[in-house]
Amino acid sequence: MNRYQNEPENGNTIQKSTEQAIMDAAEELFLEKGYNLATTTLIAKKAGVTHAMLHYYFRTKEHIFMKVLEKTLGELKQSFRPVMSKDEPFWETLEKGISTHFDFFAGHPRFATFLYDTVMHNPELIVRLKESFFPILRRIYDFHIGMIRKEMAEGRINEVDPVQLVSDIITLNLSTYLLMPVADRVFPDPEGNSLVSDEKKLKELLEIRKTEIIALIRYRLYGKIQ
Repeated sequence: MNRYQNEPENGNTIQKSTEQAIMDAAEELFLEKGYNLATTTLIAKKAGVTHAMLHYYFRTKEHIFMKVLEKTLGELKQSFRPVMSKDEPFWETLEKGISTHFDFFAGHPRFATFLYDTVMHNPELIVRLKESFFPILRRIYDFHIGMIRKEMAEGRINEVDPVQLVSDIITLNLSTYLLMPVADRVFPDPEGNSLVSDEKKLKELLEIRKTEIIALIRYRLYGKIQ
């Protein structure tokens, strides 16, 4: 009796393991090659499954892609929960928001270029997220816009366009990672070493860049603007 009771559980475990292997392989190949060049044949081979099995679990490449993108954007949403759930002073909250956004891309260093490539070459895939994830991203966006407007109305920060300020934050953070593929040319090392392949130096560089972005935004809000 116990043997038969365990079979569905074991089967379910195998299914989840196979699905995860396909998802992991697809994510790596999408990030490495982009959507168009990451074929289902390559994904199946990397996942160690047959092409037929891949299509059994995920009907199309687009289906796999959406699952991978939803997973990553879900992680972004989760990372912002602590920022939006605490009633902290304005600047501390905004600084955490900037840092959280920057650190998310540090944890997903190829996601910025992948997202850019998808928007440029397969924008219809991004549009498909409109109903499921755009409202979530909109809540994060509106939360920060609302904070800035409230602080400005109470005269505690410089007059700014909240939409432009949030756009500046997003652009500054994203541009750091969009430049990663050419980082060695943009930030040449005097000794000729690769910054991208040197994990310690890259981490130091990213921390310096994050500090600079935060300082720029703080100055825009509190510095003397001519």
